[in-house]
Amino acid sequence: MTPNTTPTATRRLVDAATSSLDSLLPPGWSLKVVDRSSTGGVIQLSTPDGLTGKLSVLVRDRLAPREAFALPVPEEPAIVAASWLSPRTRELLIEIGYGYIDQTGNTKVTVGRPGLVVCTDGARRDPSPKPVPEPNIRGPRAWALLRTLAEVLPPYGVGELAKAIDADPGYVSRLLEAISDELLISRKPRRPVERVEWQPVLRQMATSYSLLRSNETSNWIASAGPNQLLKDLARSRTRGWAVTGSFGAVPLVSVTAPEIAVVYSDDPELIANLAKLQPVRTGGNIVIARPYDQIVFRRTWNRDGITYASPAQIAVDCLTGPGRMPAEGDALLEWMDTRAPGWQAASLHNAAELP
Repeated sequence: MTPNTTPTATRRLVDAATSSLDSLLPPGWSLKVVDRSSTGGVIQLSTPDGLTGKLSVLVRDRLAPREAFALPVPEEPAIVAASWLSPRTRELLIEIGYGYIDQTGNTKVTVGRPGLVVCTDGARRDPSPKPVPEPNIRGPRAWALLRTLAEVLPPYGVGELAKAIDADPGYVSRLLEAISDELLISRKPRRPVERVEWQPVLRQMATSYSLLRSNETSNWIASAGPNQLLKDLARSRTRGWAVTGSFGAVPLVSVTAPEIAVVYSDDPELIANLAKLQPVRTGGNIVIARPYDQIVFRRTWNRDGITYASPAQIAVDCLTGPGRMPAEGDALLEWMDTRAPGWQAASLHNAAELP
């Protein structure tokens, strides 16, 4: 197809992808568009010593996970170029065999000859979202459902899930449809959930949830340190609290020595008075969080008298927390991956027994 039959929007995205990739190439490399079509084009890569290779470019303005999953498996190096691609869409593209590049900076390009691997991170959220019908997969009820899906083994139906998270069955049904569209669960129409992609589910939750923004938090100083606070809580008869964040992850996986303890509680003042904490506006070594939902107190586990939030909750809190916590969240997800389904509950009415 000749260049003048290529739609303007397609040409613009191919050129944007070419320009972006060109800026990421090693010194001395070059590239150029050698063919265009109604759906994209072909880029030729050249090395300083004369090696060349081609990369097919498939243009999509937006690409939903289900649409990505339906793409044919490429027979040669190929990428999808788009305005923005969601984390789940990018994950599915890699599984199928595509690379990608979007205008926010998300890039994954792999070419065997000449050898080239380019990987950069851009926006995790759509910078120009289009209006979508409710419900979105965000907010306390949606987060509670996502967490439940991740940490409880299916099957279970709409009614059971609605009762488990104390939500309207109609709302849960619509949420499940939206989650199914993201290919996060497998479910026949009007039938129970049969399969859950638990790790993508938790990462989906992390795209809209945040430990410090989604919970009402307050900062404190424990003069004797966070470890002493946890010992004080373990010795007390106080209930209604759970440890999360770095101190929640460390019994399961250790990345670095934790410094700030995060404790869920519906009564922060009670915890503060018990441990004689001093309030501070910023900083400190203790964060007490009023939870976004009572789900944080479900499927907790206990070690040495200390109550911990579920591994799924701790993982999402770490992924969305400050400082080194995202690295701790990734490490915890690896731990969970190697031990699944041991940390998952067998039903909505049970909790898993952690080692």
